[in-house]
Amino acid sequence: MKIPYKWVREFVDLDLTPPQAADRLMNAGIEVTGITPLKPADLSGVVVGEIEAIERELGAHRVVLCRVSTGRERFAVACGAPNVAVGVRAAFAPPGAVLPGGRRITVAKIRNVESQGMLCSERELGLGEEHDAGILTVDADAPLGVDLVGHLGLDDHVLDVEITPNRPDCLSVVGVARELAGLTGAPFRFPTIAVKESDEPVTGLAQVRIDAPDLCHRFTARVISGIRVASSPTWLATRLRIVGLRPISNVVDVTNYVMWELGHPLHAFDHAVVAQATIVVRRARAGERFTTLDGQERTLDGSMLVIADPERAIGIAGVMGGANTEVTGTTTRVLLESAYFLPASIRRTARALGLVTDAAYRFERGADIEGLVDASDRAAQLIAETAGGTVARGMVDAYPTPKRRVRVGLRMERVKRVLGIAPAPAEARRILTGLGLAVTEQPGDRLEVEVPSFRRDLAIEDDLVEEVIRVWGYDKIPSTLPGGALRLVQLPATLRQAEAVRRALIGAGLSEVVTPSFSDPAYDEVLRSPAAPRPIALRNPLSRDASLLRYNPLEGVLAVVATNLRKQQPNVRVFELAKVFEPAPGLPREPRWLAIAVTGARVPLAWWAKTGTEARPEPVDVFDAKGLAEHVLEALGVPAPESRAILGGGVKGFEPDCHGVLVAERVTVAEFGEVASDVRALYDIGAPVFAALLPLDEILRLTPPPVRYRPLPRYPAVQRDVAFLVGALRTVTAAEIEAFIRAEAGPLLRQLTLFDVFTFEDGRRNLAWRLTLQAEDRTLTDDEANQVQERVARRAAERFNITWRGV
Repeated sequence: MKIPYKWVREFVDLDLTPPQAADRLMNAGIEVTGITPLKPADLSGVVVGEIEAIERELGAHRVVLCRVSTGRERFAVACGAPNVAVGVRAAFAPPGAVLPGGRRITVAKIRNVESQGMLCSERELGLGEEHDAGILTVDADAPLGVDLVGHLGLDDHVLDVEITPNRPDCLSVVGVARELAGLTGAPFRFPTIAVKESDEPVTGLAQVRIDAPDLCHRFTARVISGIRVASSPTWLATRLRIVGLRPISNVVDVTNYVMWELGHPLHAFDHAVVAQATIVVRRARAGERFTTLDGQERTLDGSMLVIADPERAIGIAGVMGGANTEVTGTTTRVLLESAYFLPASIRRTARALGLVTDAAYRFERGADIEGLVDASDRAAQLIAETAGGTVARGMVDAYPTPKRRVRVGLRMERVKRVLGIAPAPAEARRILTGLGLAVTEQPGDRLEVEVPSFRRDLAIEDDLVEEVIRVWGYDKIPSTLPGGALRLVQLPATLRQAEAVRRALIGAGLSEVVTPSFSDPAYDEVLRSPAAPRPIALRNPLSRDASLLRYNPLEGVLAVVATNLRKQQPNVRVFELAKVFEPAPGLPREPRWLAIAVTGARVPLAWWAKTGTEARPEPVDVFDAKGLAEHVLEALGVPAPESRAILGGGVKGFEPDCHGVLVAERVTVAEFGEVASDVRALYDIGAPVFAALLPLDEILRLTPPPVRYRPLPRYPAVQRDVAFLVGALRTVTAAEIEAFIRAEAGPLLRQLTLFDVFTFEDGRRNLAWRLTLQAEDRTLTDDEANQVQERVARRAAERFNITWRGV
């Protein structure tokens, strides 16, 4: 939010420079993200000039020769702007002036006529983007020859303020000024409001009926008659441009100005087109269609609140007005709305309609239900001053349930207990009073505070403690060592498991990713099994493609793979510790999964790397995904799992003929395989992707084997190889053979590695294992190692009817 510093100083006397004021705000918890000078760089010498005469046209394109006066000198200036007229006072750059970008104005020839300077538009002065409307004009009473920067108040700085949702009172110039007054002790002045009312009562001109008091707690209306809608005076238009708003007309600009000044959104209706001069605040009808001020027709639902008359909707409450009651050049009487709406209702409506407006931004954080009267009075006063007309006597005020003021007690002993130190009661009272709170002293070093309606964040005693210390200064808190006994705290099992997973996979060269827990309904058919329950839909999604909660753990890592491939990063190795969401009575279940995805080369391109065809590194395959899953399971202490193929079932998203599981203690502890082509097409992934999924909650339920100490070996190990020829029918798997070898080799086996797989043209396979044998009490002899090798090989050959290639 942009806050002009000079505007702030109209309400509080400060001797601080803009950076010093920003520091005070930052130290008190109001973030200032930047300080921007208003005056464009290099702009100098531009003054206020008056067009005294238009002497003649200079050919086509409406270029005319004007005589411009600065009070002391006269200049002949060629100009083609559409709003050039005799008597207009405007921004004039005489010869010698400098425009943004270092452009120096000199005498130039235009259509063979000497032009002595330049009449400038907003864009040419670096004050905005407006150019087509013509030159920048000022009020008719602006002094001739005065420096334009000073006249428009551009010798100023703008504070870019970021307000947290609990401090809507600072979403205005007055709010920031009040805050600075409390921080510095300087006196604070509220804007002078003096509405001159006519004798005609407002009750004969407008009526208000609230049909949804749960969503609209208060609605007020004023009526201003006899107005003339026109351009805003220079001071008003300039201030709106400074804060980033486009001037529209004097009436509309006043409502925006008051919103920025006091923080309360307002809306002006053309009174003549409000049926029966009656406002009805009601819920929208299901399917009701309504055209907003931006010209877009929108479909409403029954949860939304609308401002209506007895015949139709005329505004979406707290969000945007309607085109059917817009203030136009023919409007002569306006009905001015100032209301309070339930923040949650405005937030839901704005999100559902995709409308982000300054009004909704303030209403959804909570407006000031009492301050809306001041905002209405201030706007009525300024409309009468800038557009003429008269303000009807009184205000229509529909306030079904007046809000009671909150009273909170503050004990100095509580301040000391929370902070370790406390100011004197008089100092605490001064601080709270300076922030606009009504404070009365009570016996026993106790204060009673009446919380004003604009401070909706103050509700309990500790809120007041925070107010005291942030103004008094956090540097006042003494540095002390913590006392009491320290206890060792063990992390929960889920966190210990997650850390073990991270160590294992980061050590293996993978990168962890964190993705949103939302899903696109377009992926539902491909990523959800037919038997699975419907995904959980969000009530107020940020967008349509993020309107479901994640139900397939592959979604996040596949999105990351797709993003990297689009950015020409072909080698991707990522993992995510993700939650999925399953419908359940009450709150949904949130099982935890580990998702791993790899694609591209197995190793980087290098002279030492094994390459495939066309001198490219070997690509990853399904065994890389399986190996990473086994690596994680080993790190988690899961006993050696058994590998099995899977035909149907499991998590959807894998190719049916390349989908396997790892099983330990009759529990599926991992699924792995190649990501299905239709899933890759959803993410626009052209390369093969291999993935593994581990259900972390299921793994956590397994009983890990006890950790046993094993001393370093004192005697050397010996190695023996065994190889088998397996038939083409593949009636036995390598995992079955390996499990048999482990059981048959006995206690001397320390390690078993499948190091070679060769497939013949007829489909037969050669499988070779290396056995590492070692005894703890002696060096094994060749005869002992050979006996183990021969026994294992012969019995495996007999058991599985395969050929041992050692004979």
